[in-house]
Amino acid sequence: MNREDAFDLVLRRALRTDKSPYHAEGGEAGFWVERDPFFEALRAVASFLEGDFEATVRHARSAIANAADPDAVALARAAAGLGVAGDPHATIDESLRDPATGVDALVAASEEESPLTESLRPIILHFLAEAAIACARLDLAVGFIDQSGPLPESLFGRNHPYLTVMIVQRARILAFHGRISAAASLAQKAVETSEAPLCELFAKAAAALVHGNAAERQKARSLIELVDSSGLQPVNAISRGCYLLAAFGAVAIGEIPTATRLVLRADDNPALSRLTIIDRALSLELLIAQAVEANDLDAAQAWLSRLTPLEDHPIAASTVLRARSRVALLEGEPACAVELARLASDRALADGRNIERAEAEILLARARIALAEPGRAASELEELARISNENGHRAAIRSANRELRRIGRRLGPRASSRLEGLSAREREVARLIASGMSNDQIAQELYLSPHTVRSHVSRVLHAFGVATRIGVVSSFETAELDLPNLSPPALTPRQLEVAELIATGSSNAQIAATLGIGLKTVERHVTDILKRWRIDSRSAIATIMVSSRTRADSALNSN
Repeated sequence: MNREDAFDLVLRRALRTDKSPYHAEGGEAGFWVERDPFFEALRAVASFLEGDFEATVRHARSAIANAADPDAVALARAAAGLGVAGDPHATIDESLRDPATGVDALVAASEEESPLTESLRPIILHFLAEAAIACARLDLAVGFIDQSGPLPESLFGRNHPYLTVMIVQRARILAFHGRISAAASLAQKAVETSEAPLCELFAKAAAALVHGNAAERQKARSLIELVDSSGLQPVNAISRGCYLLAAFGAVAIGEIPTATRLVLRADDNPALSRLTIIDRALSLELLIAQAVEANDLDAAQAWLSRLTPLEDHPIAASTVLRARSRVALLEGEPACAVELARLASDRALADGRNIERAEAEILLARARIALAEPGRAASELEELARISNENGHRAAIRSANRELRRIGRRLGPRASSRLEGLSAREREVARLIASGMSNDQIAQELYLSPHTVRSHVSRVLHAFGVATRIGVVSSFETAELDLPNLSPPALTPRQLEVAELIATGSSNAQIAATLGIGLKTVERHVTDILKRWRIDSRSAIATIMVSSRTRADSALNSN
């Protein structure tokens, strides 16, 4: 059997939904007897997909020691990375390092772009990226994806069902890297192009992860329920991945009980030993979080005892630190919780694990609040929200707001987010500003205190990215903003010029310079406009000008 056909068989077997094993010899799996390091590496890949990590390591050792041609060397390096990802003891196994250089196999692969066989190149790079993400080395995973280039349209010259898994992998890498907006289109493509039933469910589980982190609760929930009710048997990495991705999506929308149920379905072994180290650590942390939320210290400590053996493992270290921080907070040790969460954030950031870093920052803020440091917690959450907003990680912003509400604070609206970034009450205030009302008038209209109105106005100004009320008025340029239909008395040509400049936010000095007239002359024109229109503020002048302009534009369009 040639290499392409053997790889094809492994990939198709990975998409089955029953528990029938590979056979060590004969039948479909007769190629295992081939005395070729490439096939030995492929057997390691197959063992990883089965969840047999000891076999993965065993075959990877043989492959990496004997591989010579570029395809075999690259696949053996991927196999070594997969072994390290699954077996907690493999990280110190020197026989899994690159024999030519003595360095980590995945690092060696990332530093050497080998001339791979064209038909095998996409799938070998896929498994190098899979090994990197399974080792929680997201920056390396992104590098392998960049090296691979655009997604292939076929595998081994045919439309292969495993292509959906390859699309999902890219969505997973981007999502766990914190680049939620970029992951969304790939997750949608995977859903739309999947053909095999398991691939379709895998794609929808990945979409649940993305929608959850984008704070699209209803979309995420419907997909999570689909996975939850599927009855899928967790027989291999992809079927287990369906439950895990859906679980992590449930975490993002705050449905922790659902998430814990899903991770326990992913592996019916109580030790979760069929999960990779990172998935095992994240799942145990999730179980700890559920116990902490229920204020069950005994359960939290019991789950932590299962996780603690991984605390020195480079793949799991930041996750264990977060879990220990959660338990320390429940034990009434906020100073300890702060230090552990801070270390967890630093470790996650160093590995490019940005979703995990955001979770550590949320936990850090919670511990700081418990330590009576609300100001520092608020400033750190503001920074987290800024970074998360750039990447579409809306779930992190929602979580930051949740922590701040506990101390009576809120995140400021995103700069230039306009009405979208404001609460319903703040949108009311923005519209009343646009109608020309003063703060006192807004307070009377909405039955609010002057202090509350001032707070709302400052948030409105921030959301519109302007320094003055006139700047808000000037932004209301479309009919959808419900500007008042005003028909004030006509102005002189010079007064009209002054009013137009006021509507742009110009000061009296700027108007004087623009029109080439004296400052006192401008002041007299402003006073005359206020009297003629029977209003009492510059923002009211701007409102009337914008309203007039909107009506004029509408009339022009209707003609």
